[in-house]
Amino acid sequence: MGAWGYQIFEDDVALDVRGDFEEAIASGASPERATRLILQKYGEQLDDEDDRPVIYLALASLELERGRVTDPIRTEALKIIDRGEGLARWEEAGEEALVERKKVLQALRTSILAPS
Repeated sequence: MGAWGYQIFEDDVALDVRGDFEEAIASGASPERATRLILQKYGEQLDDEDDRPVIYLALASLELERGRVTDPIRTEALKIIDRGEGLARWEEAGEEALVERKKVLQALRTSILAPS
């Protein structure tokens, strides 16, 4: 697994998602279309309990950067955050790492829920 920090994009899968998303945008796709392309490309990884949260949280962050989180991504990201999905890596790293990751996720949650 390629997580090396607490932030959303301090993870190899998240960086791959970002690169593919930005490539799609650069090719003329709307953020919504870029999201659909990512979900198609990473479809098998969405069944992986480690990768699924990373992919949805990365998409939520990327959509936020463009001003609007689509309803399906908002719903999934909030479920992941509220259920504590994908935190095993940080639990294994110790209490401090877990606390820092949770802070990052709460900040993302607040941003997702903020009126646009």
